[in-house]
Amino acid sequence: MTFGQVFRPGQKAIIKKMDCIESDNVLEIGIGTGSSLQYYPKETKVVGIDISPDMLEVAKKRIAKDKIHNKHILLMNGERLSFPDNTFDKVVGMYVVSVTQNPQVLVEEMKRVCKNDGDIYIVNHFSTEQDNLFVKMFEKGLMPISKILGWKPYFPFDEFNAYANLDVLEMSKVNLFNYWNIIHASNNK
Repeated sequence: MTFGQVFRPGQKAIIKKMDCIESDNVLEIGIGTGSSLQYYPKETKVVGIDISPDMLEVAKKRIAKDKIHNKHILLMNGERLSFPDNTFDKVVGMYVVSVTQNPQVLVEEMKRVCKNDGDIYIVNHFSTEQDNLFVKMFEKGLMPISKILGWKPYFPFDEFNAYANLDVLEMSKVNLFNYWNIIHASNNK
């Protein structure tokens, strides 16, 4: 209930930015309970993956209850996607980059399964030079307990993009206190 309320504006905003059309084939990594599925256009085909069978069970019930068409879910690790290269027009990861074991591998997989010149979207918190000093100190103070938290509180965008090597077209802020970032990148392999 809590995370849904906090993350919903980011889900809506990123899917709006994705500007999906009927012919798009979309992969959402870290679909969780499927709360984002309601924001995609009905005609757009979406495959959502997650590593949590319990969350996917909730998503499956949501799809059946709400009669959501063209949306499918699979148990899969985003760092080891079983899809062929160049499968999806758009690949999105919502709130997963800083919680995955290896963000570099995750982004490499996103790029691999995305069609050349397709679009990659990420919504996640990244520490940037524009963050105020208090925020940076707070995030760095949480680093020793990041394993307990399950996410990386201090996650510098410059360091992330040094290995992700994304061709960023746009980066904007979203959610509570504009703490999270939406990244739109072109997949120029």
